[in-house]
Amino acid sequence: MRKLYAILCLLAFGFHLYAQEHVTIDQCQSWAVAQTSANVQKDLNGQILKENLGNASAHLYPKLSLNGNFTYQSAHNPWEGTEYADVSPFDNNLPYQMQYNIGLDFEQTVFEGGKIFFGRRYEHLKNEAEIYKIDLAMNEIKAQVINLYLSYLILDKQMGIIENVQSTFEDQIKQLKVLLHEGVISANTLSQLELEALKIEQNYEEIKAKKNSVISSLSILTGKDLSEAVFDIPVLPETDVFNENSQRLEFSIFENQKRQLEYQRKLHFSNSLPSLSFFATGGYGRPTYAYYLNKNQWYYMAGVHLHVPVIEWAKTSGVGKVINIQKEILQSKEQDFRNANQIAIQDKLNEIHRIEQMLVLDEQITAKYKNLTKTSSSQLVNGTITAIDYIRQHNDELQSLMNQELHGIQLLKAKYELLALRGQI
Repeated sequence: MRKLYAILCLLAFGFHLYAQEHVTIDQCQSWAVAQTSANVQKDLNGQILKENLGNASAHLYPKLSLNGNFTYQSAHNPWEGTEYADVSPFDNNLPYQMQYNIGLDFEQTVFEGGKIFFGRRYEHLKNEAEIYKIDLAMNEIKAQVINLYLSYLILDKQMGIIENVQSTFEDQIKQLKVLLHEGVISANTLSQLELEALKIEQNYEEIKAKKNSVISSLSILTGKDLSEAVFDIPVLPETDVFNENSQRLEFSIFENQKRQLEYQRKLHFSNSLPSLSFFATGGYGRPTYAYYLNKNQWYYMAGVHLHVPVIEWAKTSGVGKVINIQKEILQSKEQDFRNANQIAIQDKLNEIHRIEQMLVLDEQITAKYKNLTKTSSSQLVNGTITAIDYIRQHNDELQSLMNQELHGIQLLKAKYELLALRGQI
């Protein structure tokens, strides 16, 4: 019966381990990005771009409108009082004072100074800028996932170390209880050790609460229940110390803004270029340009319209100066960002180097503390040292182990932060 119970327990434990889902930092980032409305925003921006491109091309579409006119004028016979008064070419010698007509006006633009081309390029650049903003927001979410993920690993490692210490303390307390029963040690020695075990338990519960809080935040961010998940430790990412190139999206945004300014200049310049269009008008009535026509009839007119701006040149020159100033401001901002980015990258490289040196020393320190703790354990049983000395020795070993694990995760975090500073996440 006991064998059957043991087998069932092993099977249940194995099934529990199998049921636990292993997750990686890349999976968490993908889930978090999928949780956002980034793809929806990009689709909507694509629709907006399509509409704006159509609006920018509207100048080439033919225009057709229905027009009606009614006018009254006071006029006199220009031949009255002259020798030509009786040979007027019109049916009567007075211009007709009322003109009215209804007709259709048609216009087709042939050349409009390049507004369509420049306008479409400008709309593409504005849409590109919006996509960059969405990608920046995604990078912030990825960085948040990395921070939570690595915080979880630190807390999980600390809990594992404390669990090992608790197991050691439990064994030590059992031995001291036997010695107390035999009268070898005093009750005070045992109480001191039990008190320290309670403090360790308290510290363990605090770390556990922080760990659960991190899991909750990460679950909300990814949209997945990660309470039972096993978090795999990421492999240290490769970082090229000598690579000074930065691929930050901010530089693409600066470049995009400069190109937008250039196309704004071109759009304003196109206003000062000549424009050419065909036009035609036709209808029925007495049109306003036929003052001496005294009866209604069909009419039409067609021709070419040429528009050459003159005053716009001065306005375009002023707009160009403003754009040049804006570009200078933008270039200074870009240089400030580049300098700050290079300083941050160098600081992060120095931090990585410092942590790597600390990890080398951590291994040596931890090994020595481990040997000292083994010796102090037997000394406590023999009464060579007090419980206070033993607790102090154990605490030193515990702190060294935690420092080693902490520095390992800090190195991982620093390398991910270096990738973020270089725009390589």
